[in-house]
Amino acid sequence: MTDMYEPAHPGEIVREAIDAEGWSVTEAAARLGVARVTLQRVVNARAGVSPRLAIALEKLGWSDAGHWVRMQGAYDLARARRDLNDVA
Repeated sequence: MTDMYEPAHPGEIVREAIDAEGWSVTEAAARLGVARVTLQRVVNARAGVSPRLAIALEKLGWSDAGHWVRMQGAYDLARARRDLNDVA
């Protein structure tokens, strides 16, 4: 069964949360305790939300860590399915 739905990269949601706070990526990274370049890669969909980042997001009150990990898993699974369908 092929599902045409591809969820958004969680970094898009992180970007929206950062923007809603009025923070720069640099400020958000400092508040999250991660490197700016790491957060920049996530919000640009070049890297995924790791469990460690998910916990940091939870500590800021941005949903719970499990939600972020599930979102990343759903995104990764949809991408893998798409990539495999492109090969077949």
